[in-house]
Order: sequence, then C-alpha cells, then structure tokens
Amino acid sequence: MKTVYFIFLFSAILLSEAKAQILAEDSKGESSIITKNSNISFNPGETALSASWNNFRKLAIEKPSQVVWGISAAGNNREGLSDLFNGGKLTPQSKANIFIGFRKSYQTTVLELLKRIKEIENANPDKNEAAIRAIKQLNKQIEDNRSTRHTQSLTTYINAGLNAANFKLYKDDNTSSLSKRFEKVNFRGGFVDLGLNYEYAPRWIFGISLGYERYNNLDSLGYTNYTLTNTTTVNTSQLTTESKIGAYQGLYMAYNRLNVKTDALYFGRVSEDYRLVWNTLYTRIILPLQEKQINKVFQAGTAINFYKSEGKFAGGFYLQSNDVFNSLHSTDRFHERLSFGIAAKYTFSSIMSRDFAK
Repeated sequence: MKTVYFIFLFSAILLSEAKAQILAEDSKGESSIITKNSNISFNPGETALSASWNNFRKLAIEKPSQVVWGISAAGNNREGLSDLFNGGKLTPQSKANIFIGFRKSYQTTVLELLKRIKEIENANPDKNEAAIRAIKQLNKQIEDNRSTRHTQSLTTYINAGLNAANFKLYKDDNTSSLSKRFEKVNFRGGFVDLGLNYEYAPRWIFGISLGYERYNNLDSLGYTNYTLTNTTTVNTSQLTTESKIGAYQGLYMAYNRLNVKTDALYFGRVSEDYRLVWNTLYTRIILPLQEKQINKVFQAGTAINFYKSEGKFAGGFYLQSNDVFNSLHSTDRFHERLSFGIAAKYTFSSIMSRDFAK
C-alpha cells in the first residue's frame, strides 16, 4: 500500500504542470511514438497500471531544435489490481524506462513569429500599447499560418530500460513434496530501442522503432489457481489447513529478441469540445534470436481514445490480433486470435488542444 501512495504522490508532484497530447497505444500500453502526455493510465483488460512524465509540454516552441527526455514505469498482473502491488514491489511483471532524443521542427515561419513575440516581450516587460498592438498582429499572423498550413517536426530517440517478472512456476517432476513443486522465479531483463517520429501537424504522427530485448515466454504459459491442503492427525483429531497458490504451467524460458514497432496516429475533431486520437494501424513484429524454440510473431491492431479539449480524462478501446498469421498455431479461427479491451488515462493538468487546419 505504501507503494501505491508513493506512486500517486510522486506522479502528482511531477505531473502537476503536465499538459500535452494523448496517444492511443497497443494492448500493453506501448508505442513507437514518444510524444505523449504525462499521465497515469489503467488498462482493465491487461490489469495494467502505468505512469509517465516527460518534458514535451515545457519545450520552448520558438526553438527549432531541442533535446527531449522522459521516464515511465508500468506493471501488470493476471491476478487483478488488488495484487498489482505486493511487498513494495510491482508483481508479477513490471517495466521502467527512460528515453532521450533530439527534436527538429520545420515550421520556420511560425517559429520566427514566435521568436519575434518573445523579443518584444523581453524588450517591453511593462507591455505598453505599441508592444501589445505588435504582439496581437503577430499572433494573428501565426493563427492565419496555422489554419492554412501544416507544420512538421522530426524526433529521433533512444529508449532503454529494465523489465522484471516475479512469479511461481509449477513443476510436476518433484515427487518429494507438493509444496516444492511451486518454484519461485525472479526474471530480470532489459531492452533498448532506436526510434523515429515524424509529425505532420495537426492531423498525423508516424512512428517506427527497432529494439533489442531480453524477454521471457511468460505470456504463453497457462495460469492456474491451486489449493494446497495439509492435514495433521493427532490421536483421533485432524487439523486441516489450506493455502491458495497461483502459478504458471508449461515450458518456461528466457530469450533474446528483436522488436519492430510502427504506429500511425490521426487526430480529429468529434465536436466543438471533444477530440479523438486514432491509431489507425499499429504493427508489432517479434523476431526471436532463438528461432528453433520461439516462433516469430506478427501483431497488428487499431486503437482510439476520446477526450475533451483542455480536459484531464481520456478513455477508449483497442482491437488487436495477437498473432495475425497464426505462427503459434493456437487456432485457425482468426477472430479467436483477437483481443479487445478498454483503457483510461488521467492527467493532472489539461490535455493540450491541437489546432486543426481548415
């Protein structure tokens, strides 16, 4: 419980000034696009909770080239949200990462006008009538420019972090004791991604990333809740105790893999007050480096989030095929390889509204 309080307190402090754009991510809350808002999000389908913070909202818009960075942490659990935190740790799966990148903006006309406004403000801290009139004229030029032209930016980044999994694995080859069949496994891995984001504002953002990761096959194992019963007999009396144990079954292994991710975000207007962000098509290609033991997997999906302009809450859903070409030979029926879920995001300040070209 202390961990819960710490994360929410930590997020409240860091996100109190956050104000940026909402993304639509895959079923695991992942994306190759890093220009998202600082938020706390919850995915009930995956029982996943995540928090992120970055400096995108604090970038000086008049600068054409800037350094971007951010941090995030996430955890999920098949057993439910009540067990997402245990003993001060995220269980059974958690991830923490940090990214740093370089952002180049190509909206030269707007940048020059914004730079001129800042120069006038610095030269006239009291904002006399002439300065106010000049700033209004420059703002009008910016508005006209944004309403008729698209602005572009390119962001390159490196994203690295650690992932962990703490769980119990059931092995029926131990015949000495039933309790010893539940082996405690502590997995520690890591990952690094190189990515590129192209923004064609205000409607589109495209992203692609290539990454190397040390992972495991926990997602492919079965999960069962066991009841272990112990009986103690004294004379004619019996004392019975029961303990509940959740464990995974199957052949477990850790392996290295390459990850390729692509995303295509579309930002639209639903009404005067409401907006949407639609990840029209995202793809995930998993290429294990131990191909004989782990199959290649191609995933694809679409996701959409709705939010109120200048609001704090966004909600939506995703539809994803976890194995488009049935590489895992799970079922020949395509619809049975689909997953559908909902996601919710909350920011501690307003979501940034995007200007839409006419």
